[in-house]
Amino acid sequence: MTADDMLKNIDTSLYANRWIAVVHERVVGVGLTAAQAHRAAMQIRAKDKPHLFFVDETGQVNRPSTSPPQIESWLNQHPLLPTVRQILQRHHLEAYLVGGAVRDLLLAREKIIDLDMAGPQNGLTAAKIVANALGAAYYPLDSERGTGRVVYELDTPTGVEKNHLDIATFRGPTLATDLADRDFTINAIALRLSDPPELIDPLQGQHDLRLGIVRAAAETTFVHDPIRILRAVRQASELNFAIEPHTEQLLQAAVTELPTVSPERQRDELLKLLNSPQPGAALHRLHRLAVLPHLLPEVAALVGVTQSPPHHLDVFDHTTKALTVWAGWVQAGFPPLPTELRAGLEMYLAERVAGELTIQTLLPLAILLHDTGKALTRQEEQTTDGSRIRFLGHEQKSAEIAQAVLHRFRLSGQATSFVKTVVAQHMRPLSLAQAGKVSRRAIYRFYRDCQARGTAAGVAVVLHAWVDHLATYPDNEGEAAGQTLQTVVKTLLTAYFSRPAEMIDPPPLLTGHDLITMLNLTEGPLIGMLLDRLKEAQATGQVNNKAQAVAFIEADPDFSQYRDNNA
Repeated sequence: MTADDMLKNIDTSLYANRWIAVVHERVVGVGLTAAQAHRAAMQIRAKDKPHLFFVDETGQVNRPSTSPPQIESWLNQHPLLPTVRQILQRHHLEAYLVGGAVRDLLLAREKIIDLDMAGPQNGLTAAKIVANALGAAYYPLDSERGTGRVVYELDTPTGVEKNHLDIATFRGPTLATDLADRDFTINAIALRLSDPPELIDPLQGQHDLRLGIVRAAAETTFVHDPIRILRAVRQASELNFAIEPHTEQLLQAAVTELPTVSPERQRDELLKLLNSPQPGAALHRLHRLAVLPHLLPEVAALVGVTQSPPHHLDVFDHTTKALTVWAGWVQAGFPPLPTELRAGLEMYLAERVAGELTIQTLLPLAILLHDTGKALTRQEEQTTDGSRIRFLGHEQKSAEIAQAVLHRFRLSGQATSFVKTVVAQHMRPLSLAQAGKVSRRAIYRFYRDCQARGTAAGVAVVLHAWVDHLATYPDNEGEAAGQTLQTVVKTLLTAYFSRPAEMIDPPPLLTGHDLITMLNLTEGPLIGMLLDRLKEAQATGQVNNKAQAVAFIEADPDFSQYRDNNA
């Protein structure tokens, strides 16, 4: 029986903005969510399988195609899935494509990388069979839940790219129970890899995709797993969707459970949220939904902390604007920087700091935390022109807070050092701009002081400073007000990307062994001190060859004192 047959005798206008459960052309359950309608139906028709429909505000039921043409085309052109389908059929295995890949396919998003599948058989076994047939790597992702991962490589124009396919065991006895247990309706759509492929959408996720909303798949969505609180906000930001009002109510009711989630899972969702297309809006949504005090009380404390001009926003709104500016700047390709600097920036941002965490992934975290110390350092002074608000030492206090926050989220020491360094040094470029001309010595010392356990954080500090500046002013006013800072930004970046061996990290003209053999020094801290001074002299252009290096060391007061003491 088709959907039209089931609904032909039902006046759906009576159920606007409701879910209905239909059995034998009769409505047997109604609810605000699919789960409510299904539950109501089961109370009176427990032995029947109801069909769920969402009735929109006009009283119409949207019935999307079960196999839009673009799906079959995408599936046939995918570099892996046609082969996977054959492997599954050959071994009599049943599996459905589920989750974000199906959602993104229906939204026609450009790049769908990682894939998730689910089936009635053990996912570990299915994943191992697929991996062996493909000659790909396999490992158990979650043995308790029966999920295996296939890691495969694809040749791309930029090189070999590693992707993964996860195959899970159904969450329950059937596909329907599996989909009902997922977080949001837009993620509860399955694609049967049949010929032709078939979409299975019992919770009307396609309808919500068209409406542009994130809707909880069940009343217990957030109670069942509170990390979904952050995921709802993050996915709304990624997709530019709204969160459905009743879902917001469910989210707020469960928000006190968020601290029960492991710090690692909170951290991972936070990083994804901060790297979404609209991180500032996402942070505002976290504040509006009263999530921030349970996730980042240090950031929640910034709400209402006012600042003096040229700031036009309180510290919290300034922070959210800085995140928005950063995301927009990245998407625009870093104007007004010269083209030759942009290529270097892309490579720099892709550098890994710790594990899979890149500089680009971590920099928004530094932006988020860069002014957290202002809530604790705010001072209001009376002047002849009125009052002035100051935050003396806020960058160091912010760095201390950042370290504590990142320790709480179990971020690695290397990544923490990077973020802390950016926060601690974020005022340096502005100070250089206020000082006037930037000398070679100032450039060298800036990059020297911005080392974070071997990771060069200086460029990140420069980028942060420009974003921070733009967020200080109303839209379209920051660039005109920051011409001097813009010059400093270009000067610092040019030194790093165009003249690094000359101005930032010159090759050593002398080694510690040279100082011992040529100048009769003994091992000790003086050697390191002299080599550091020599390196700075090279970077400033004072020393250019080995003979000058020896003369520089011999003229050093500490070397002279050492020689006199050991004469």
